[in-house]
Amino acid sequence: MGRNNVIQFNKFDYQKNLSQQRELFRECFPENNGTTVETIEHYYWKFHSFPGKKKSYEYIAESESSILGYYAALPYEYLIGNDKVRVGMVCDVMTGIKARGKGIFTQLGKFATDELKKEELVFTTGYPIRPEVIPGHLKVGWEIIFDLPLFIGVIKIDSILKSKKLGYLTPIIRVIFSRLKKIMGYLSEIDSKFYIDVFTNKQIDKIDKLEEFIARWSHGKKIVLNKTSDFLKWRLNAPGKEYDIIVLSENEKIVGVAIARFVIKEKIPSFALLDIMILEDNKLYSKNMFRAIYKIAEKKNAECLLIMSSNPTAKKLNFFRNGLLKSPYKFKLIIKRLNSQYTDDLILNQDNWNLMWIDSDDL
Repeated sequence: MGRNNVIQFNKFDYQKNLSQQRELFRECFPENNGTTVETIEHYYWKFHSFPGKKKSYEYIAESESSILGYYAALPYEYLIGNDKVRVGMVCDVMTGIKARGKGIFTQLGKFATDELKKEELVFTTGYPIRPEVIPGHLKVGWEIIFDLPLFIGVIKIDSILKSKKLGYLTPIIRVIFSRLKKIMGYLSEIDSKFYIDVFTNKQIDKIDKLEEFIARWSHGKKIVLNKTSDFLKWRLNAPGKEYDIIVLSENEKIVGVAIARFVIKEKIPSFALLDIMILEDNKLYSKNMFRAIYKIAEKKNAECLLIMSSNPTAKKLNFFRNGLLKSPYKFKLIIKRLNSQYTDDLILNQDNWNLMWIDSDDL
């Protein structure tokens, strides 16, 4: 990019510039190279199949017909008190390597969020884990609301020790860990009064009274994603990805739902929880749901559970007693308010939120 080239900020025309956008994505997110996430099919699913009148919002920084940066948001619907509001879930924000350090990221962020304000969104959300991107967001009015730690429940220690080059300790630690699991009890069988059904992401319509359960679970929560059947069908339909929907019932009534996916993270086979909903945050329901999740994870040869969650949610659902420990890794919830509709007391209090990976575009 020449020193005197004019940089323009515009809405993205995917029919004209999709190949460039995909090239920029591969450059900026090389960890996805060779996966379905880098494909055109994934792009069309993500940005052009959302279940609403508006599919997505996409913006670019360009110079001489070359894309320097890209900024997108998806129109997630939230229930805030008695209101249904649209929120821009910002994702796939990227600046080309040669365009970095020139303020383009910040300028594009201001342009995009100014445009999103015209779309009558109440705020935007983001979930960065890379600290280097946060200053550029803060410069244009984003706020850090709270941390979302990654919690880990260990099932087997073999791959974890191997990844830390401590494989020689495996026999000793395996014995200690086995005894610890028995003491904690989180790998026990579920109580006899509960039963578990497991569905695939293609079987959402077969889950009887799912929407009724989600409505009961959402009732009284101050800020919560509106998880309609149409939203779930879209969210769980990314090309090449498969999810398990785990349903906990008591007396033919759903009392808990979890959504999970088998992944390899840092060379460790893992069962990652996209979402978990426990009616009334009941600790007995939570205990039995996690017992079921661990059993399913074991059958898939997963060696740990992963879940992104706020600290208040972890406390409500008794993560520690269910074998989940807070790791050093953490995401952050950042938002940019596009109007003054809601107060600081509501928005800045993490007790009011119910966030997991399903609220993002991750997993």
